[in-house]
Amino acid sequence: MGHAKRLRACIAMGTSNQESGVSPTAVLEEEILTRTKLHTEMVRRLISDPRVQPIELAGFLEDVANAYMSISEELSQLGREAEPR
Repeated sequence: MGHAKRLRACIAMGTSNQESGVSPTAVLEEEILTRTKLHTEMVRRLISDPRVQPIELAGFLEDVANAYMSISEELSQLGREAEPR
């Protein structure tokens, strides 16, 4: 199961950090590292391929940005939930 799916499954089931053994923040941090490696390789390949049109690269970069925005929103939500009330 992917990191994001595992995080969402833990949240949906109400599994606490202690029960799952992995904090939601750690899951998201690992997802960021994994995505960064993957995206770096994909950008390298896209830029190296003379058949790739600028609009294709632009679409890929938009998808990457949206993925990081989702992670950012999840991290922000975790931060809000962790704040003392």
